Amino acid sequence: MRRSSASPAISAPAAARPTERPPTPGRRPNRRRPRPRRPKRPPRSPTIESDTYEPFRGLVVGDRPASPGDFYQTPHVWVWNLTGEPTTISVAVATSGTELRRVESEFPAGAPLAVVFRERRTYDVSVSVGDRVASVTVEPDRFWCNATGTDVQVRSDAIETGTVSTSMACTTTASESA
Repeated sequence: MRRSSASPAISAPAAARPTERPPTPGRRPNRRRPRPRRPKRPPRSPTIESDTYEPFRGLVVGDRPASPGDFYQTPHVWVWNLTGEPTTISVAVATSGTELRRVESEFPAGAPLAVVFRERRTYDVSVSVGDRVASVTVEPDRFWCNATGTDVQVRSDAIETGTVSTSMACTTTASESA
């Protein structure tokens, strides 16, 4: 049988992806791998050192609207026990002077309790340990932030509060009383 002088069909190379460049002498080719999508979480507080970010308990306040609209996020308040030992902490959530939820629980050392808000309104969260009380207010504009989280840190000598947000247009007020 006689062979044809034509070379066998060679498939054309696949179209190069925009992130691939021709190799440059002395440089490795740019081969970016797509990063897996992570579930949305509130931002972590840079001031908290903990082995966990999983709450030992959660409080969900309100019902999420059927059609929340664009850029709707649920603000979170994380109440942390950073005393180094199990501590009984009271958390109360109110709106317009009406208490919606109250829980008094023994928090494991280093573990947070998560409070998640579903309805767009003003919430006041009070945290107390013994005679120390701290409160934070979450305003309705927090629901339009792309990610936000407020930490209430119960320490052996004080209760501290702070907010982390990826949107500068969001505001939270915090106060502490002895």
